[in-house]
Amino acid sequence: MLSTLERNPEPGLLRPAFRSYAGAMVVERQLDLALQMGCEIVACFVDRIEREVIELQRRAEEAGLKFVPVRETARLFSLVGENDEIFAVASGVLPEPDTVERSLKGHGVLALPADLAVPLGFERIDLELAWAGVMLVPGKLIKTLGNLPEDVDAPSALMRIALQNGTRIVQLDRKLIDEQEWHIDPNPKALAERERKWIDAQREPIAFTAPGLAVAERAGARLARDVVGRGAERSATVASAVFAILALGLGSYFGAWLGLGLAACSAMLARMGRVVERVARMGKPETKPSLLHRVLEWALDPIIVFLLYLGSPEEFGYLRWFVPVMLVGLLRLAERFASEPWRSAYADRILLAGILSVAAFFGFSSEVSAVLALLILVSRFFQPVGEG
Repeated sequence: MLSTLERNPEPGLLRPAFRSYAGAMVVERQLDLALQMGCEIVACFVDRIEREVIELQRRAEEAGLKFVPVRETARLFSLVGENDEIFAVASGVLPEPDTVERSLKGHGVLALPADLAVPLGFERIDLELAWAGVMLVPGKLIKTLGNLPEDVDAPSALMRIALQNGTRIVQLDRKLIDEQEWHIDPNPKALAERERKWIDAQREPIAFTAPGLAVAERAGARLARDVVGRGAERSATVASAVFAILALGLGSYFGAWLGLGLAACSAMLARMGRVVERVARMGKPETKPSLLHRVLEWALDPIIVFLLYLGSPEEFGYLRWFVPVMLVGLLRLAERFASEPWRSAYADRILLAGILSVAAFFGFSSEVSAVLALLILVSRFFQPVGEG
């Protein structure tokens, strides 16, 4: 049960449920939470069918959920059976998803300390506690709503009914409010700060043993804050493809050093695009990475091999191909079979292409490639085999 209705309407202002958070509306993030909690039907209280409600319905149906807009509580009686459960989120509430999932292993009404929560707009339960805006209650309680006026706030009324029927209260840690991880009717500034923290948390924890990837993850998270939800999610991936084409073209004409430098830029942008894509897909149905991203992932190594071939002296003969192929092959094998902390280091094509670009500029790309291949081979004797 969701709601887009306002508790304290302010003319001319965007409804709290429709405010943007991490590329989606607050009510869409509530929908994502409902999906995470295993809901099958979404009943959403609305006062009219508007563009935001249509977008919400499309998101629900894409995730395989049945979406029912509701104007009157009586509509709920045909949707909820005696043996069903109702997961309800109050309008404008933006909870911390993992906390909700941990706390609601059974029926319960989530509560926060009243001294912190009530001044922010959360509904008081008693002297010490306020409703956190989230609950999981038995479906049979829905019939009791029929005895109340039609204009009642259904989630709030259902919360009171649940407490009167003995549903347990689950008290949450006050740090959720102190650390701004649980909001009600959040303003744009509060949403922006929480969005920054949330997006940063989506970064892969890559150590600086893979400095190129570590920097790209951080840069990608920063880019995601600017482009997710604005129709520019693929900008970094498209730029990566452009740099890859330039690496081949300009590298062939002006020299391998320039091509390898552009390949390093392509690898950086590809990783940033991967982070942006990861953030943009949060809460959406599982999909494969974009085709362009997958093509880039497999094309970069052949580009590096070709550029190293171009940068090698002609007198090396077949070694012009052998050394770069061995280097990339060893990196691929090491990336697959290395222990977890080192896999990212072997996968860091940003660092690799950067080093080789400098080496090619001074005319030593083949020698440096051979030394790197030898170091990779030797390193495998000093590391445990990965579990994968």
